[in-house]
Amino acid sequence: MKTIFYFFVMILTILSCKSVEKMVEKGEYDKAFSYSISKLQGEKKKKTEYVKALEKAFLKLNNETTREIEKLTPTSKPENWSRVLELYRNMESRQERLEPLLPLVSEDGYVADFEILNYRNDIINSEENTCLFFYNNGNNLILRSQKTGEKQYAKDAYHELTKIERLRKDYKDTERLKDKAIQLGQTLIVFNVLNDLHDFNGTNIEKDIWDLPVSRLNDMWHQYSIRGDDEDVKVDFEVIIELDNINFSPERERVNNYFEEKEILIRKEKVKEKRDSVDVIVEKEVWEKVKVEVSEIFREKKAEMHGKMKVYDQKNKEYIKSVPINIYHDFNGYACRFIGDERALTETSKKKLDGFCELFPSDGQMAEDLSGAFKNTLMSEVKKIKFD
Repeated sequence: MKTIFYFFVMILTILSCKSVEKMVEKGEYDKAFSYSISKLQGEKKKKTEYVKALEKAFLKLNNETTREIEKLTPTSKPENWSRVLELYRNMESRQERLEPLLPLVSEDGYVADFEILNYRNDIINSEENTCLFFYNNGNNLILRSQKTGEKQYAKDAYHELTKIERLRKDYKDTERLKDKAIQLGQTLIVFNVLNDLHDFNGTNIEKDIWDLPVSRLNDMWHQYSIRGDDEDVKVDFEVIIELDNINFSPERERVNNYFEEKEILIRKEKVKEKRDSVDVIVEKEVWEKVKVEVSEIFREKKAEMHGKMKVYDQKNKEYIKSVPINIYHDFNGYACRFIGDERALTETSKKKLDGFCELFPSDGQMAEDLSGAFKNTLMSEVKKIKFD
C-alpha cells in the first residue's frame, strides 16, 4: 500500500511540475508566479522546477510592467498617472510576496537570481502626479460649470476630487473645491401653493400644505424647500401645488327596522291522559313564541378634495409635468340594537349587534384627513420625478 501511495505522490508531483512549466510556456506569468510561490512556501526541499518557474515569471512580469509604464508616457499624458501608480504598486507587491523566500536555492543547488528594487520614490512621485491630475481636472470642470451653467460638469468635478482622498488626505484645497462643486451641481427645487378653495377650511388646509416635510427628500445633489420670502434665490424647478376645490356631502342617516320571531321550548311536563279508558302519564313540551325588533342605524358622509401638482422648469421656461391629485374620504357609521326578547335573535343578527354608533365627523375633521392624504400623495408623486 505504501508503494502505491508513494507512486501516486510521485505522479502528482511530476504533473504539477509540468503544469507550471506549461503556464510559463503559454505566457501565463501571473498564474505561474502565484502557483510557484504557493508550492515553495514552507518547503525545506524546494523543487528546482518551481524555483526556475518563479524566477522566469518574476523577470517576465517586471519586464512587461516596465514596458507598459514606458508606453504610458505619463509626463506627456497625465491622465495615465493613475495607471502608472497601479503598476508600480503591483511591482512592489510582487517583491513583498517574494522576499520571504529569499535567498532562494533549490534542492539541487540552483540559485535563483532576482533583481530587487526600491519602488518607494516612484510610487510617491506617481501618487503626487495622480493627485495633481485629479485636482487640475476637477478644478477645470468647476470652471466649466461656472461658465456654462451645466451642473453635470460640477458633479463630474466632485467625483474627480473624491478620487484624491484614496491617495492623500487634506490635499491642497480639495475640500473647498468639493464644496464648490456641490454648490454648483445641486438642483434647487421649491414648492409653492396656489389656493383656490372657496371654503371655510381652505385656509387651514393651505397652512397644512405649507408644512410639507420636503427636506426629507434632500440628498447631495437635490435641495428641496418651501417658497419663502427670498425671491432672489435662483431655483431650477418649481413645484406648484394647486388646490382647486373641496366638497362635503350632507350627513345622511338611515334606519332599518325588522322583526324576528322564534318558537322556543319552555319546559317539558308530565300530564295524565285517558287512552282507551286507561289513565296514562305522557310528557308534553311547552313552546312559546318570542319576538324581537332589530334596529340598524347607517350613517354616512362623504368629502373630496381636488387639486394638481405642476412642475415648472425655470431654465427652459416650460411645464414638464402636471399630475392631478384627487382625494376622497368616506365616513361610514353603523349600529345595531334590539328591543324585545333576545332569544328570538338569529345568529346573523347576533353578529351585527353593536350598540355604539360613531358620531358624524365635522367638516373640519374631514378636511384635516383630506389634507393629510393629499400631502402623502403629493410627496409620492414628487419622489417619482427626476429633477436633473
